[in-house]
Amino acid sequence: MMKRREFLMSSAAVAASGSAWAQRPDQAKLDRIAVMSLCFAPLLKGTARPGNPKATLDLMDLAGMVAERYGIHRVEFQHADFPSAEPTYLQEFRSRLRQANSQVNQINLDFANLNISAPDRVIRLETIDLTKRWIDYAAALDCPRVMVTHGGLAPEVRQSAVETLKTMNAYGKAKNVFVTMDPGNAPWEMVVEVIKAAGIWANPDCGNFPDKESPAAALRVLYRMSAGSSRVQHVPNKFDTADAIKIAKEVGYKGVFSIETSSRNSPDPHASVRAILDILLANI
Repeated sequence: MMKRREFLMSSAAVAASGSAWAQRPDQAKLDRIAVMSLCFAPLLKGTARPGNPKATLDLMDLAGMVAERYGIHRVEFQHADFPSAEPTYLQEFRSRLRQANSQVNQINLDFANLNISAPDRVIRLETIDLTKRWIDYAAALDCPRVMVTHGGLAPEVRQSAVETLKTMNAYGKAKNVFVTMDPGNAPWEMVVEVIKAAGIWANPDCGNFPDKESPAAALRVLYRMSAGSSRVQHVPNKFDTADAIKIAKEVGYKGVFSIETSSRNSPDPHASVRAILDILLANI
């Protein structure tokens, strides 16, 4: 009798992007790939997308869709995706993940002006409290990582930002949840210093650099500082995605590559995901 996971895998081989792969992808490779909910933002139901006729996908169904269509069982979410954080909602969400044999790869926290670089101590304390709350939610969903935004890390707030991260990190460790951060278009060397000082982890992103020169050097450092996940965009005018994967191999990175696309780049979210997926399958 075919197990559910086997059925999902075989279904994915014929369903991805509406056409069949020439052969079933290597499951070991698929197990190292995640997809961000951000990729499917135009399709997701929610109050942020009123009146969009394409928004027919419920967040509860996202992991199942990704598993069935692509054979991928890791999904990465934005904190703002969740319409509720009530225990009953999270319990049902976790149940639906299990039905799809899937896992939350990471929850990305973007609280706008509430960030570690806020000059106001009260705002930093609010940022800590909100981050702790989401670390609790991540733990409830068996999610191993949350990613925070750095807010710029201006020199005059850098030390207080490090202390803020240390507090978040201590709480995350108590809950078995890694706290991660990516360069976010800031000077990557400075972000690396802050990550090291705070004892947190990097979230490498091959497409998130302000120039074409930085990625090659930065990724060689950042992949070594990862908590087991990195982000993959396809931005040819900035950096070649296949080159990023080659660097990851060179430095011994064994973690997850999480696909990030934007509706600005393509009107078809599935085509955009499939394009990066094909690059990953050919190179990892």
